[in-house]
Amino acid sequence: MREPLRLGVGAAAVALAGAAAYTLGAHAVAEGLGIGVVKRGPARPMVALTFDDGPDPAHTPRILDALASAGVHATFFMVGRKVDAAPAVARAVASGGHDLGNHTYRHRHLWTLSPAATIAEVDRGAAAVAGATGVTPRYFRPPWGTFNWAAYVRAAQIGEERVLWSVRPEGLLVAAPAARMVTHVVRRAHPGAIVSLHDSRGHPSTPEETCAALPGMVAGLRARGFEIVPLRVLLGGAP
Repeated sequence: MREPLRLGVGAAAVALAGAAAYTLGAHAVAEGLGIGVVKRGPARPMVALTFDDGPDPAHTPRILDALASAGVHATFFMVGRKVDAAPAVARAVASGGHDLGNHTYRHRHLWTLSPAATIAEVDRGAAAVAGATGVTPRYFRPPWGTFNWAAYVRAAQIGEERVLWSVRPEGLLVAAPAARMVTHVVRRAHPGAIVSLHDSRGHPSTPEETCAALPGMVAGLRARGFEIVPLRVLLGGAP
């Protein structure tokens, strides 16, 4: 009786170890060690603003207007199903000269998905963005910034650079007023900073507060001597 029990415990331990490597191991490599993942650009006086979880029919156009008024190009990590629901908004992002990123198709937490389901999320997200805009997304960011091994590998296989962030002024559970967001970003910005913002989701108040914060954020960053650029400039070379 003890032998089958011992074998069962051993099999469970192996399964748990495999699951931990698939999830926590990938996250540690990507987030903790930063291997194969960009969290900041070269140490030049430039900052990139990035927006997650759109396109949103209500908020994304307002954010595009605010960026255009400030003469700023940013990077938008889009959710595929939202692109399918609002393709005209996705096209407006692309036609505005902003960079496009893949934020998966349904914004599922990758730790809950098998390798096959993860690959489908990454591929369908990229296909939705490309299909609506005619532009293949150059960058990948996982939901909540959390990788599993399948997403870590698949993004690279389809030519998407894996990008996280080094400055984030907002939380998921606590509202971040516009003034606080401005202060946080301007104070913590550094050469090569990648700022994580949202044009949809996050805390319910986040997109509205983000839109209100943008003019002060841009002005404050410029006052500190930073140029605000899309990822293709921050990571790719000279403006």
